[in-house]
Amino acid sequence: METSTARVALKWGLLTALVGILIKSIQYAQEAYSSPVYSMLLIAVSVGGLVLAMREFRTKNGGYMTYGEGLGLGVLMFAIIGLLDTTYIMIYQTVIDPDMNAKIAEQVREKFEELNMPDSVVMDEAAENQPKGVSGLTFIAGIFMQIFWGFILSLIVSGFMSRKKTNPFD
Repeated sequence: METSTARVALKWGLLTALVGILIKSIQYAQEAYSSPVYSMLLIAVSVGGLVLAMREFRTKNGGYMTYGEGLGLGVLMFAIIGLLDTTYIMIYQTVIDPDMNAKIAEQVREKFEELNMPDSVVMDEAAENQPKGVSGLTFIAGIFMQIFWGFILSLIVSGFMSRKKTNPFD
Protein backbone atom coordinates (compact mmCIF):
# COMPACT_ATOMS: atom_id res chain seq x y z
CA MET A 1 0.00 0.00 0.00
CA GLU A 2 1.51 3.28 -1.10
CA THR A 3 1.09 6.31 1.10
CA SER A 4 0.97 10.00 0.22
CA THR A 5 4.04 12.18 0.69
CA ALA A 6 1.72 15.10 1.46
CA ARG A 7 0.17 13.37 4.48
CA VAL A 8 3.54 12.49 5.98
CA ALA A 9 4.98 15.94 5.17
CA LEU A 10 2.01 17.65 6.82
CA LYS A 11 2.28 15.55 9.97
CA TRP A 12 6.04 15.93 10.43
CA GLY A 13 6.06 19.52 9.22
CA LEU A 14 3.56 20.48 11.91
CA LEU A 15 5.39 18.56 14.63
CA THR A 16 8.81 19.91 13.66
CA ALA A 17 7.49 23.47 13.38
CA LEU A 18 5.85 23.29 16.81
CA VAL A 19 9.07 22.05 18.42
CA GLY A 20 11.01 24.78 16.59
CA ILE A 21 8.54 27.44 17.75
CA LEU A 22 8.90 26.23 21.33
CA ILE A 23 12.69 26.47 21.08
CA LYS A 24 12.49 29.94 19.51
CA SER A 25 10.12 31.07 22.26
CA ILE A 26 12.68 30.05 24.88
CA GLN A 27 15.44 31.74 22.86
CA TYR A 28 13.47 34.97 22.55
CA ALA A 29 12.49 34.92 26.24
CA GLN A 30 16.19 34.77 27.11
CA GLU A 31 16.97 37.45 24.50
CA ALA A 32 19.67 35.20 23.06
CA TYR A 33 18.88 36.19 19.47
CA SER A 34 22.24 35.29 17.97
CA SER A 35 23.07 32.30 20.16
CA PRO A 36 24.83 29.53 18.22
CA VAL A 37 23.52 26.96 20.70
CA TYR A 38 19.92 27.65 19.73
CA SER A 39 20.82 27.72 16.05
CA MET A 40 22.43 24.30 16.26
CA LEU A 41 19.49 22.96 18.27
CA LEU A 42 17.05 24.19 15.62
CA ILE A 43 19.12 22.57 12.86
CA ALA A 44 19.19 19.30 14.80
CA VAL A 45 15.40 19.41 15.25
CA SER A 46 14.94 20.07 11.52
CA VAL A 47 17.21 17.22 10.46
CA GLY A 48 15.65 14.90 13.05
CA GLY A 49 12.13 15.72 11.85
CA LEU A 50 13.19 15.15 8.24
CA VAL A 51 14.77 11.77 9.03
CA LEU A 52 11.70 10.67 11.01
CA ALA A 53 9.39 11.76 8.18
CA MET A 54 11.38 9.86 5.57
CA ARG A 55 11.62 6.81 7.81
CA GLU A 56 7.83 6.79 8.31
CA PHE A 57 7.19 7.23 4.59
CA ARG A 58 9.62 4.45 3.73
CA THR A 59 8.05 2.11 6.31
CA LYS A 60 4.53 2.77 5.03
CA ASN A 61 5.74 2.14 1.48
CA GLY A 62 6.95 -1.37 2.17
CA GLY A 63 10.52 -0.32 2.95
CA TYR A 64 11.05 1.61 -0.29
CA MET A 65 11.42 5.28 -1.09
CA THR A 66 12.89 6.77 -4.24
CA TYR A 67 15.26 9.71 -4.15
CA GLY A 68 12.63 11.93 -5.77
CA GLU A 69 9.95 10.95 -3.26
CA GLY A 70 12.30 11.79 -0.41
CA LEU A 71 13.23 15.11 -1.97
CA GLY A 72 9.58 16.01 -2.57
CA LEU A 73 8.63 14.98 0.95
CA GLY A 74 11.39 17.13 2.44
CA VAL A 75 10.62 20.22 0.38
CA LEU A 76 6.90 20.00 1.16
CA MET A 77 7.66 19.46 4.84
CA PHE A 78 9.91 22.53 4.94
CA ALA A 79 7.29 24.61 3.10
CA ILE A 80 4.90 23.82 5.97
CA ILE A 81 7.60 24.56 8.54
CA GLY A 82 8.41 27.82 6.77
CA LEU A 83 4.80 28.95 6.73
CA LEU A 84 4.28 28.26 10.44
CA ASP A 85 7.69 29.50 11.56
CA THR A 86 7.54 32.73 9.57
CA THR A 87 4.00 33.41 10.77
CA TYR A 88 5.15 32.96 14.37
CA ILE A 89 8.14 35.26 13.92
CA MET A 90 6.00 37.95 12.30
CA ILE A 91 3.42 37.80 15.10
CA TYR A 92 6.19 37.86 17.69
CA GLN A 93 7.85 40.90 16.11
CA THR A 94 4.64 42.89 15.72
CA VAL A 95 2.59 41.94 18.80
CA ILE A 96 4.73 40.38 21.51
CA ASP A 97 8.08 42.22 21.16
CA PRO A 98 8.07 45.11 18.66
CA ASP A 99 11.55 46.17 19.86
CA MET A 100 13.14 42.85 18.88
CA ASN A 101 15.05 44.26 15.88
CA ALA A 102 16.52 47.07 18.00
CA LYS A 103 17.65 44.51 20.59
CA ILE A 104 19.30 42.41 17.88
CA ALA A 105 21.09 45.51 16.52
CA GLU A 106 22.33 46.30 20.03
CA GLN A 107 23.67 42.75 20.46
CA VAL A 108 25.47 42.98 17.11
CA ARG A 109 27.01 46.32 18.10
CA GLU A 110 28.18 44.91 21.45
CA LYS A 111 29.67 41.84 19.77
CA PHE A 112 31.61 44.01 17.32
CA GLU A 113 32.89 46.18 20.15
CA GLU A 114 34.08 43.05 21.99
CA LEU A 115 36.06 42.13 18.88
CA ASN A 116 37.67 45.61 18.85
CA MET A 117 36.25 46.49 15.44
CA PRO A 118 36.77 50.08 14.26
CA ASP A 119 33.96 52.49 15.10
CA SER A 120 33.12 52.99 11.41
CA VAL A 121 32.42 49.26 10.97
CA VAL A 122 30.36 49.13 14.18
CA MET A 123 28.27 52.13 13.16
CA ASP A 124 27.76 50.79 9.60
CA GLU A 125 26.55 47.44 10.92
CA ALA A 126 24.29 49.09 13.49
CA ALA A 127 22.75 51.26 10.76
CA GLU A 128 22.12 48.19 8.56
CA ASN A 129 20.40 46.31 11.38
CA GLN A 130 17.94 49.05 12.33
CA PRO A 131 14.31 47.97 12.52
CA LYS A 132 12.80 47.80 9.07
CA GLY A 133 9.33 46.72 10.10
CA VAL A 134 7.34 43.70 9.08
CA SER A 135 6.29 43.37 5.46
CA GLY A 136 4.78 40.86 3.08
CA LEU A 137 8.12 40.60 1.30
CA THR A 138 9.80 39.60 4.56
CA PHE A 139 7.10 36.97 5.09
CA ILE A 140 7.53 35.47 1.62
CA ALA A 141 11.34 35.61 1.86
CA GLY A 142 11.18 33.72 5.18
CA ILE A 143 9.10 30.95 3.65
CA PHE A 144 11.35 30.65 0.60
CA MET A 145 14.47 30.53 2.77
CA GLN A 146 13.01 27.62 4.73
CA ILE A 147 12.16 25.86 1.45
CA PHE A 148 15.69 26.49 0.14
CA TRP A 149 17.36 25.04 3.25
CA GLY A 150 14.83 22.19 3.26
CA PHE A 151 15.78 21.43 -0.33
CA ILE A 152 19.48 21.31 0.56
CA LEU A 153 18.88 19.10 3.62
CA SER A 154 16.51 16.87 1.66
CA LEU A 155 19.10 16.34 -1.06
CA ILE A 156 21.52 15.02 1.52
CA VAL A 157 19.12 13.02 3.71
CA SER A 158 17.28 11.48 0.72
CA GLY A 159 20.59 10.16 -0.55
CA PHE A 160 21.01 8.14 2.63
CA MET A 161 17.37 7.17 3.20
CA SER A 162 16.25 6.17 -0.32
CA ARG A 163 15.84 2.52 -1.30
CA LYS A 164 14.78 1.39 -4.74
CA LYS A 165 12.79 -1.75 -5.46
CA THR A 166 15.11 -4.36 -6.90
CA ASN A 167 12.34 -6.52 -8.36
CA PRO A 168 10.21 -4.56 -10.85
CA PHE A 169 7.31 -7.02 -10.40
CA ASP A 170 6.81 -6.19 -6.69
